[in-house]
Amino acid sequence: MTTVEANHRAAIHQVERQVLHTAMCRPSSIADMPLQPGHFGNEAHGQLWELIRSMDAGGKPVDAVTISDVADRMGSPRLSELAMLIGVDRDLYPSSQPAYQASILLAAWRDREALAIARELQEGAQARQEDAVDAAIQRLMTLHTADRSYEHTSQSALDAAVAQAMEAQRNGGKLIGVSTGIFDLDEALGGFHDSDLIIVGARPAMGKTGFLLGATAAGAKGGPVGLISGEQPADQVGLRWLAAGSGVNVGRLRAGKFRHDDVGLLLHAAEQYGALPVRIHDRPSPDITEVVREARRWKHQLGIRALYVDYLQRIEIASMSRAPKHQQVGSITRSLKNLARDLRIPVVALAQVNREADGERPQMKHLADSSEIEKEADQIMMLWRDLSNPQAERTAAEINVVKNRHGNIGVVPVTWHGGSTSYVNRSAADELGEVA
Repeated sequence: MTTVEANHRAAIHQVERQVLHTAMCRPSSIADMPLQPGHFGNEAHGQLWELIRSMDAGGKPVDAVTISDVADRMGSPRLSELAMLIGVDRDLYPSSQPAYQASILLAAWRDREALAIARELQEGAQARQEDAVDAAIQRLMTLHTADRSYEHTSQSALDAAVAQAMEAQRNGGKLIGVSTGIFDLDEALGGFHDSDLIIVGARPAMGKTGFLLGATAAGAKGGPVGLISGEQPADQVGLRWLAAGSGVNVGRLRAGKFRHDDVGLLLHAAEQYGALPVRIHDRPSPDITEVVREARRWKHQLGIRALYVDYLQRIEIASMSRAPKHQQVGSITRSLKNLARDLRIPVVALAQVNREADGERPQMKHLADSSEIEKEADQIMMLWRDLSNPQAERTAAEINVVKNRHGNIGVVPVTWHGGSTSYVNRSAADELGEVA
């Protein structure tokens, strides 16, 4: 160990004692220090912190004398002695910034854990290198969630709610969530929100992929996002964006029948969409473990703020390959919901709707394969557009919010733009021409 490393370790050791001393002298500071026993480098310090926390949660005094007495009765004289030594140490004083000192310990813990992960990866502790990398990424992501507390009081929950509402007010009513790409839908939902699983359902040929790619591009304007494209390869995704950005019909692009005057528009669209921070994974029918792996890696390396999945029933789950389809879809849905919560990002997934919805506006009951989708999703939207005139460039369409844990449900009128295969704002479409 170098002198620098030894000095750093000694400094962290002293901060741990300061945190413990502060907690025993000023119990109100414990709420500002979201620490777990494992965050302490010294095991005995971690044990003492666990005792202090459990006593405080039970409404018991946590002064040095009381803690020492409880440790004695627990048959832990060493812990009893440590409580008195730290509690009455005259070289220590209650910190005026307990949250800051807790953050120092959390940073030191992450450094230790990251180093341990790197060493295990280097030593090839796993049977396969791919497994080792997956395990390392998952553990690295855990480092940024392990400091979260999953136990709250009614007061702490309300404090968080008030803080969220005040943030929205300070933002002047502007969008806080990730944009959907459609103004009226943003107004209705407030955008896509962190930790939510959003399901977008429709029958084939209704434009689900067009909606998702529009939302992906809109979300990427605020920061990096990820796209799992199990339905279309990356070049077809690019074609959709070229059409959306240039106004040149997708069919003309695929057939090479665009005009010379369109080239400038296409190059501008390629530059505009190419600059968006979107990471695409286009393996056909990816396994859910692969989806989770990529999302965690993108979050760790790029800081993605949303994940888009095309589409739910296209994802496979090797561990349940012999199970009925509805059970597989249910398990995949739960995995996506857990992923949204773990990474604190919205996960937006397309879903197929069964044939019972043919000829009518689809409802939640029409989601194919699993009722688990209804249970796990925070929001469910159904797409519908008028197919009475398939050749029309623009037709009336609707986005029907059939489930919303955070607010109202209802229909948002939009317009389907056939040339770019995308859903657009009704007002914006009207400016281009009359809606069919």
